[in-house]
Amino acid sequence: MSYDIIYGKQFVRLRRTGEVIPMLLAGSNNCYEIGVGGRNGRRVRSWESFRYYNRKGKISEKPDVILGKLDAELRKYIRNHRGDGETKPADIRNHFGYYAALAVGGGHCGGTSWNRYRGQFENGIRGALTIEEMDKLGVNLYFSAYHDSPDGKPPGVALKTERDYFIELKKWRDWQARAGKGFSLSFQPQNTDTVLRRLRAPKRRAPREKTRVEQDRYFVLTDGYNVLVKYTSRGYRYTYHKGAGKRFRSEKDAETYRQRLLKNGRYKADTWKVERVDEKATFYV
Repeated sequence: MSYDIIYGKQFVRLRRTGEVIPMLLAGSNNCYEIGVGGRNGRRVRSWESFRYYNRKGKISEKPDVILGKLDAELRKYIRNHRGDGETKPADIRNHFGYYAALAVGGGHCGGTSWNRYRGQFENGIRGALTIEEMDKLGVNLYFSAYHDSPDGKPPGVALKTERDYFIELKKWRDWQARAGKGFSLSFQPQNTDTVLRRLRAPKRRAPREKTRVEQDRYFVLTDGYNVLVKYTSRGYRYTYHKGAGKRFRSEKDAETYRQRLLKNGRYKADTWKVERVDEKATFYV
């Protein structure tokens, strides 16, 4: 079965009109990049504004209009299957991807519910960036066309401001009216991984800076012979050397951890006792 996969999203907010541009990173499950040695690479994907929502050439619309049209799309699918005697509305809601031939985030299309698909637009609207905000991240919108015309076509320009967008949009609309050709809107750079990395960078938390602490003692958990290293899903690991076990800065920290093991019913948690080791140790806190 051929279906489309949605890998990512980044909606664009237009301050002048109060509208948003739904940009989705998507591609067919049957199309692959050329891999090493003639083998298939990963599935092809690209950023597009027309693929799913803007079927009538509308690049941007108000958020409530977008969500309203999506809900109308669901009602259409339910209405089209009303007469088959088998499909219930709940089936379409729970497995919307199966009926619409799409999957969100990979996996099979039957695993994509209506709420998950609609959530791409709800969350996209909530996290929409302006053209200027994206430019600061090194990502720009640009118009292009697959087909030329006798009088040529407008050059593709990286859009850095909202003013640039409306100027270029008018050029491309005029060209479309003269040439009878279509055009598309996408992101630069053309490498989709680079675009995703730059868009997601501000959302990553900066690692907390830690302070190096030197002290002349530390504490471990021991059963009298073995020293605890760590607990695992199948039990725990231990060592005979105290310096190779799990270290605690204070007796209180070690006892708190021991009580947590007891509370959670971990294997042989009642065998561990706190022991002080008078040796130098380094901690980062």
